Amino acid sequence: MSVCGPFPLVCVIVLNHNGRRHLEYCLPSLLATDYPSMHLLLVDNASQDGSAAWVRERFPGVEIIESPVNRGWAGGNNLGIARAQELGAGYIALANNDIRVHPAWLRAAVQAAETDRRIGIVGFQIYDAQGSGETAAFEEAVRGWQGPSWGPAEVVDGMAMLVRASLFDALGPIDEGFFAYAEDNDLVIRARRAGYRVIQVNVPVWHYGGGTFGERLLWAARLQIRNNLRLALKHEPPAGVLYQLARHFAKGCLPFVRVDPHDFAARRLRPSHPIVNFGIWLYAVGWNIRHLPATLRQRRLDQQRIAAARRQWDER
Repeated sequence: MSVCGPFPLVCVIVLNHNGRRHLEYCLPSLLATDYPSMHLLLVDNASQDGSAAWVRERFPGVEIIESPVNRGWAGGNNLGIARAQELGAGYIALANNDIRVHPAWLRAAVQAAETDRRIGIVGFQIYDAQGSGETAAFEEAVRGWQGPSWGPAEVVDGMAMLVRASLFDALGPIDEGFFAYAEDNDLVIRARRAGYRVIQVNVPVWHYGGGTFGERLLWAARLQIRNNLRLALKHEPPAGVLYQLARHFAKGCLPFVRVDPHDFAARRLRPSHPIVNFGIWLYAVGWNIRHLPATLRQRRLDQQRIAAARRQWDER
C-alpha cells in the first residue's frame, strides 16, 4: 500500500464483526487494488472470533481500529471516517468485509469523481451472491471488463461506495441512529439534497451477501423494518410515512404474500410466519414512537447542514 503520490489519497475502511472467514478472501482482493495511493483500514466491531489478531499477524500493513463495543455499520464506519480525515484522505471508500473487487475499482471510481467536484458518492456494479458463494458471474465480468464508464445512480449500496471526504465535512457523519441498515440510503438522500451528484461506475464488485447478519434473520429484520420507518420519518411527509407503515405491514403480515427465499433483502421484510412478522412490525412502530423526538432533532440538524451545503455551492 502507498499513501503518497499524485493521486488523491483514498482510505478504504473495511468494517468487520466476527467475519474472519470473509476477510480471508476480502483483504487479499482489496490489497490487489491497482490504485497507487491507498490506505487500508480495518475497523473491528468487538469481534469475538480473533479477527483483529488474525489480520495483525497476516497483514501487518493494514491499520486496525478495535472498538470495544459493536457500533454497527454506522458507528463503526464513523470511527474509520474520523481516522481517514486525520490522514487527509481525499476520498473514503466504505467496504463490507464480504466483498471482492476488480483491481481497477478505485482507479475508475476516482477517475469518475475527479471529472466533477459535485460528484459526492460513487457506487459500483454489484454482483450479489445472496450467500451462495458463487463467483462465476463476477469472474466473467472481471475478464470482460473493457474500461470505465459511469452514469447517474438512484441508489448506491453501502457494501461498496466511494465518498468524497469533504462530503462528510459538509453533511456530518453517518447517522448512528440507524446502527445497521438504511443508513447508506440516508447518506445518499442527504448528499443528493445537498447538491451532490451520485453516480455508478461499471466496475464489477462481488458481494457475498448476509455476511454479518445472514444467520440472524429475525434480528436483521427488526433492524431493517424499524430503520426503513425511521428513514421515512427523516425524509418523507406524513403521507409518505403512512405509506411505509402500510407497505411494511402488507409485505410482512398479509398471509398471501410470498418472497424469494434466496433474496436476503426481501426476506428481511418477511422473515418468518405472519404472526411473528406482525410482532416485528409492532416492535418497529413502537421503537420509532419512543425515539421520535431524537429522530426529529436529527432531521432538523440534517436539514440545516443540507441548506448550508447548498448555499456553498451557490456561492462558488
